[in-house]
Amino acid sequence: MALMQRLKTNLYLQYTVAFIVLAIFIFAIVPITGSTLIWNSDGITQHYPALVYWRKMLKGLVFSHHLWSQWDWNIGLGTDTIQTFAYYVMGDIFTYPSIFFHQDQMVAYYSVMVVVRLFLIGLSFIFVAKRLIPGSKHFALVIGSIIYTFSGYTAYVTFAHPFFLNPLIILPLLILGLYNALNNQRYILLIVSVAWTLFNNFYLGAMLALGMIIYWLILLIITKKYRKLVLNLKLIGAVVVGAGLSALLLLPSLVQLMSSARATSKLANGLTFYPYSYYFTLPGLAISNANRPYWVTGGILTLGIIAVIWSLRRFKEHLAINITFIVGFVILMFPTLAALMNGGSSPSNRWAQMLLFPIAIVTIYMINDLDSLHRRDYYWFTGYGILAVISLFMADNFAFTYDLGGVAAIYFVTIFILLFAKLPVHFKHKAQLIAASLVILVSFNAIVIMRDRHANQYSIDDTMLVSSSQAHQLTSSQNSFEEAIKETETTGRSSIDNQLSNLTGDSPADNLAILANTFNINSYWSLQNKYVDSLSKALENNTNNPNDAVNTADYRTTFLHLLGVSNVFLTDDNTAEPANYEITSNVTNSQRLYNTTTTMPLIYQSAGTMSSAAFKKLSPSEREVALINNMVYKNAKNKVAKILLNKVQQLKFFSLPQTSAKTQHIKVKLPTSDYTPTSYSIEIPKSVKGYELHVRLTNIKYTAGTLKNRYNNALNNYIEKHNQKIMYENDDTDNRYNTGLYQLGWLRTNLFNISPTTGSTGAFTIDATYGKITNTFEQVGSENLSFYNPKSSTTLNLGTITSKKDNFSLHMSNPGTYEFDIELEAVPTGTSLDNAIKANQAASKIKIDKNTVTANYHANSKTILATSIPYSDGWKLAGYDGKLPRVNKAFVGIPVKAGTNHIKLTYKTPFAQLGIIISLIALIATIIIAILELLKSKAPRKDT
Repeated sequence: MALMQRLKTNLYLQYTVAFIVLAIFIFAIVPITGSTLIWNSDGITQHYPALVYWRKMLKGLVFSHHLWSQWDWNIGLGTDTIQTFAYYVMGDIFTYPSIFFHQDQMVAYYSVMVVVRLFLIGLSFIFVAKRLIPGSKHFALVIGSIIYTFSGYTAYVTFAHPFFLNPLIILPLLILGLYNALNNQRYILLIVSVAWTLFNNFYLGAMLALGMIIYWLILLIITKKYRKLVLNLKLIGAVVVGAGLSALLLLPSLVQLMSSARATSKLANGLTFYPYSYYFTLPGLAISNANRPYWVTGGILTLGIIAVIWSLRRFKEHLAINITFIVGFVILMFPTLAALMNGGSSPSNRWAQMLLFPIAIVTIYMINDLDSLHRRDYYWFTGYGILAVISLFMADNFAFTYDLGGVAAIYFVTIFILLFAKLPVHFKHKAQLIAASLVILVSFNAIVIMRDRHANQYSIDDTMLVSSSQAHQLTSSQNSFEEAIKETETTGRSSIDNQLSNLTGDSPADNLAILANTFNINSYWSLQNKYVDSLSKALENNTNNPNDAVNTADYRTTFLHLLGVSNVFLTDDNTAEPANYEITSNVTNSQRLYNTTTTMPLIYQSAGTMSSAAFKKLSPSEREVALINNMVYKNAKNKVAKILLNKVQQLKFFSLPQTSAKTQHIKVKLPTSDYTPTSYSIEIPKSVKGYELHVRLTNIKYTAGTLKNRYNNALNNYIEKHNQKIMYENDDTDNRYNTGLYQLGWLRTNLFNISPTTGSTGAFTIDATYGKITNTFEQVGSENLSFYNPKSSTTLNLGTITSKKDNFSLHMSNPGTYEFDIELEAVPTGTSLDNAIKANQAASKIKIDKNTVTANYHANSKTILATSIPYSDGWKLAGYDGKLPRVNKAFVGIPVKAGTNHIKLTYKTPFAQLGIIISLIALIATIIIAILELLKSKAPRKDT
């Protein structure tokens, strides 16, 4: 009885009960099926490995007082530890309790903390909303918290990027902190909230900061009492102090951002406007998360959308919130504005998560004032509902699915309940019935929206959630790779790919290998070293992308040797076996080990030198070969070692009716029923047998055409294929031939489909096949916000040349017009490559310690040594005061004098020390402000 009485009066208990019920309906299937909340894409490849790795680092610091190395050799080619993990786990306070649990419990911990984050989102909202709307009805606040907590945004990131939930916890506190500063000149909450925002994640922090600045400006415009210079200077000062508190993590992160591959991304992916289909489907996306073009996750609970309409019709009553809605709507219309909200990169609308707060707030206002509803409100509610259903119908290829029908039904039932509340029908407990009906309906709406990533959990073939047993197996199996590498007695790097097999999602790689000392060159993180990325681009590494600068190096033999890769793990179905790597009997986790003992050392003197200008004139394959024997830097003298470089040969090839040539131009229009000359015969000299075959595509142009063009091409192709079947096969029995039905089906699929498979966003693939090897150049479309990286040329590795394989073919994917030039090059491998590597002079006694690299080298004259250490301003050379040179586009160069040199390289995270000092100063300032506010609150008030 006491509990029931508390439930009637305690708002937080009411919310907790509501959340528990919702959580059971939403997440119960996960433990029942032995699954986890780890997504089979970024979840298992980024977030989970980062958590396990960070737990080990943090545990060593807390319990053993052992500070981790500032430079981590086990991440890709080597990278700054803080700059890598600050984005994912170091600023995420929900990862810190992991140190109290065993590693075997990390799979469960990951999932449980996702649910904890969701719970705290609603808790944070209620804490703030009850202060912003004092006297509000409890059930209205509970409904507001459900609307704020459960949406298309949370439905997606809960399963895909759990730390993206954190801003929703912080946002209400920021808003309350802003109001406390403006109304009461109390700044501690604002300072702490700002510090948490920027400490948590600089990217999400920048997004929240932009949103708060916009709202602050809105308040200044509409509220005269806030337009006081001293008041706003104090507010700005509090924000600066809060930012200062986070400087120990924020400052190094910003330095890394400025020197990352992301810093040069094309603004808004080159878009001026979104595809027309985006605008047609936007009204429906507001209430459904069936699609999420350009990160418009939508899926706002229907009562929230109704409340927005209600609020806009009372524009002056809720002026600040309504102006916020208008500004948000304008930003949604233009890719450039979305890109600016996204830190000046891709047109992602992740920022729209911030609109959930004002939506939930106006819902509370509306529920508290249901008597204000009148006939015209219901007209507007119904009108928008009809528009949303039509929009959803178009977005779903004119099919009436469960998701469309479910949210549409909920929307109109919500209107009916609100209408019933206004009917002049009076009976006992009517108010309680309305309240209960709204809570139940909003909760059911939340369950429907939150189906998202686990909707296919019932299908063993389609589920995108990693099972608990599989996650444990993947964790423990990493040590097997380490043991296999130790058995080879090599000290180089490794390449481990495709661990996930048929569990693979859409991630380009995985970071699981960091859980053991494997030194895997594959490194899938959001911030990549821009110099390594630049080298990868210069060599036209086909596997390069903004999130993984090297990836597998396309298994190009020379590139792998250049990077010092001694061990390559391949699945049996991977035919891209690099030359010079001998197959071993070792099979680890269904991957066979290939090994070589001849790779480039970490520090060495190249046999020759080459200027950057001369290097630029070479083809990508020639550049790759040139780097084996030549150190490249800006002012280098051209004393080129050419023995290996001269062995690169450009091959002739032909397709009927063309004559043999070293370069062919191709133009293909798809779809087509005609024969297209995309199969080629190669003239292979005996001298290149055993070499590696590279096909280079240059001046790549792809035009998807207008909707009308694509429609006419597809229809003509359908008709022509039917006519050819009759003509050549004498077969006219296709009773299913129906041009009208084909036209309707094509329009259903393509009219409002923002999809890479249609080519309408500029996405396409070109497959090159030689023997058993097929390599694919994939150009993602403008709708792809993480991997958009437009290229006009690429080089594809087609493996080892044999005299029996004398042809290759090309295949294009999406409809449209393709145009490009083709060249073939044979790249030397085998003994030639081994001898070239041995022609360089390695440093001796190379030793890697914590944050240091030491070696000895005897030089005949003053010179520069090359390394394969990724370039960073954090590297310093003992006894050398200048900035270290950058060589081979990506790596640290070591100046040495004539005679014997005892080399000692040391690494310190750039600006980390300054960040700590700033944070300490800000902490002192925060304590002083807190004391002053405490004294002020205890001071007796003067009578007036």
